[in-house]
Amino acid sequence: MDSLQKRILKTLVYADIFDYPLTFNQLEKFLITSQKKDFKIGDIKLKEIAKKGNYFFLRGKEKIIKERKRKEKYADRKLKIAQQVVRVLRLIPFIKMVAVTGNLAMRNANQEDDIDFLIITQRKRLWLSRFLAVVLLELLGKRRRPEEKEVKDKICLNMFLDEDHLEMSEKQQNLFSAHEILQLKSLYEKDKFYDKFLDQNRWVKKFLANWKK
Repeated sequence: MDSLQKRILKTLVYADIFDYPLTFNQLEKFLITSQKKDFKIGDIKLKEIAKKGNYFFLRGKEKIIKERKRKEKYADRKLKIAQQVVRVLRLIPFIKMVAVTGNLAMRNANQEDDIDFLIITQRKRLWLSRFLAVVLLELLGKRRRPEEKEVKDKICLNMFLDEDHLEMSEKQQNLFSAHEILQLKSLYEKDKFYDKFLDQNRWVKKFLANWKK
């Protein structure tokens, strides 16, 4: 098995952890590789890989196509909720960016899932911004509290960063974090802050060298 085939298989095995079949464009974009690799659909030749319609997946896992389509419907509804909440959070003047992360960013959400936010703030305004965000979410009745078990459509303030500390620590620099950064969906940003975030985390290319906006 040549190195390209190994990378393609590894990418689909990783996606299968999340029951997520990939389109060719996604397979190419999220190929697990430290060096850019160009390839075509016809280059995918492994017997372990199957294709149906627009989707590639591990052979024998065809059912995850239906699962993906079902989750996309849930995700689209949750994204509308997220956008409504962001309209309120953007009233906080110190917030530079609000993005959806995790499975929802890939439209791969279960019906009972919460909504994970990453928020970037102005320097020296992280804790104030967090406090104001918590207050606003409480007023909206949308904050996910740590002890809650029913979290459907609640907002989890998953990560706060200030503009002077955008780079992930070395311990966090792994394939999972690279995916989280490159698949996040920005719902609000000032001054092209997602580009600044990417610039401070160029290490992601060690895992996903094919990725581009």
